[in-house]
Amino acid sequence: PGPYSPSECCFGYTKRPVRLDNLLDSYSTPRECYSPAVVFETKKGVKICADPEDKWVKRAVAELLKRKGRRA
Repeated sequence: PGPYSPSECCFGYTKRPVRLDNLLDSYSTPRECYSPAVVFETKKGVKICADPEDKWVKRAVAELLKRKGRRA
């Protein structure tokens, strides 16, 4: 891949909210991706694409950041 090709993009979003207990981390896909997405990493190592505009996604990202802050 070329220097500007995104390393990871999402081409669809999960239809259902993911339980917060199962999530370890989250990150946003690169700007070069066609669809913006939040990628959640589960405790089992599965990566799940989610719509960053969904209410549950925003809540989950905020909660994960809060958890991280407490740990640091």
